[in-house]
Amino acid sequence: MLIGVVDIGSNAVRFCVSDLSDSLVSRNLPIVFQERAKISLYDALAASPDRRISDDVLNTLRIAITRFGKICKALNVPDKNVSVFGTEASRSAANSDEMFAMIRNINSSWTVNLLSQRMEAVYGAMGIASSFYEIKGLVMDLGGGSIQISWASSVGGKCVMSDSAVSLPYGAAAIFQRLRAQRVEGIKSEITSAFALAFKKIKPPFPLKGANLYLSGGGFRGLGCLAMSMLSDDEYYPVPIINGYRCSIKDLEKVAQKQVNDKTMDKLEDVFRISKRRASQLPGILMLIQALVSAAPQIDAVYFCQGGIKEGFLYSKLDDSLKIRDPLVTCTAAHARPACTKIETLMASAISSFTPSYISKRILPAVVNLLYYQAPYTKDTQATAALNIAVTGVLAGVHGLSHVDRALLGIILCERWGGEVFDERVLGRLCDLVVSESRGNLGLAYMFWGYYVSKLATVFADLFPAGIVDNDNRVKVELVADEIDALLVELTFVKDDPCTLAVWDNIEGLERKVKKFRKKFDIIGVPKVSFKLSIK
Repeated sequence: MLIGVVDIGSNAVRFCVSDLSDSLVSRNLPIVFQERAKISLYDALAASPDRRISDDVLNTLRIAITRFGKICKALNVPDKNVSVFGTEASRSAANSDEMFAMIRNINSSWTVNLLSQRMEAVYGAMGIASSFYEIKGLVMDLGGGSIQISWASSVGGKCVMSDSAVSLPYGAAAIFQRLRAQRVEGIKSEITSAFALAFKKIKPPFPLKGANLYLSGGGFRGLGCLAMSMLSDDEYYPVPIINGYRCSIKDLEKVAQKQVNDKTMDKLEDVFRISKRRASQLPGILMLIQALVSAAPQIDAVYFCQGGIKEGFLYSKLDDSLKIRDPLVTCTAAHARPACTKIETLMASAISSFTPSYISKRILPAVVNLLYYQAPYTKDTQATAALNIAVTGVLAGVHGLSHVDRALLGIILCERWGGEVFDERVLGRLCDLVVSESRGNLGLAYMFWGYYVSKLATVFADLFPAGIVDNDNRVKVELVADEIDALLVELTFVKDDPCTLAVWDNIEGLERKVKKFRKKFDIIGVPKVSFKLSIK
């Protein structure tokens, strides 16, 4: 099912066509086409004394939407599956009826809606929910003219949110205009009070202390890119994708204290993915964050999201049975070979009860699905390509993955192909990302169990080199001992099997490799692993 969406925002107009026909991957909201038109209704209204969208802007909008209509026809998107949404700027335009009449005239079969503040908040929250496997916390969507504030929880496919979402007139462009006419402290104090009242009105069912905050919208995405640049201890942050980026509220406050003036503005434009227009709006967005921290200093982690109105609308189209799917597993399942089902079963028998569920339930099946993906590559590119598979590779554009998902998946697959990469600095930065974003020792535990999965799964992949199960009894797995300080796995192989004999050196080296990795990082809370090998 192909679906076309036009999101007429305050700062820009966004177009996309998404393919939700394949239930296996539709949880990832796969994009067939997307485009952004630099049409600012906010600027158009600000320049008009009677709050009307000028004929020139309407004509530019008409051309852009007509173009999208032709693209939809070329892609065979049914007219009934195209939806057009207007948001804050459209609601406040004196001639919005004229604008929507023009759009309906382009194609009378399209669904054209002027979203209420409530529905804008609902789709915004659902867009954020679509951006992760699970969320729970405060959600904010920053547009050009307003900011939507709510709370949302999406666990096990069930998405719930506040019935009293708040819309405040502090969008990126709106604050920019205010700062040109007023003193910063007066506006900051006003916004701090408005935030505090908003948090009381939305009535989150959890304490603000330790709560997560999810930020969406173009202005916040620009802020996230600035945070990536400023907070990275190394030469650069290793994942050039804003969705799934995480930092603490304290670190974001450090970014918010940055002084932006005419001398530093040019430097901001040099930061990855910050345009000249976005750079000009950053002083207001940084002040917005300062006000937010003043109103709710107890917030813990901040997550930046790609999902917005259009993603929320697409996500709302999915059945609950699809929303419950893990985006990390669904996006990799399309690349699985027939043997992967067998290998996943074998791996499940070798997983300890002390293995974090994140590894056993999410990372393991995703890794197994991709075990053979780099098989056609030359040996000198396999590990490097695997390392970058979810950063700049085939999964880079997949929706719904965190940065830890992307980094750890690549690290494990890199090890599956030997771990020898072209630039070891990239590998090191991704390893540091997993450890730092996963709170230290837990991140080290993720690394250990990821290494364990990679080495054991590689052996199983070597036993079924064609990716097909031609001998179901080639290997049996039994967890003989599963203690907090000792894990013993017994592997039983078929006698005189050539696929086994050819890789016997790798099989015998399993225990040595896993022990060496554990000792190297001195990881607390993971067992000593032993393998008992037998042939029958």
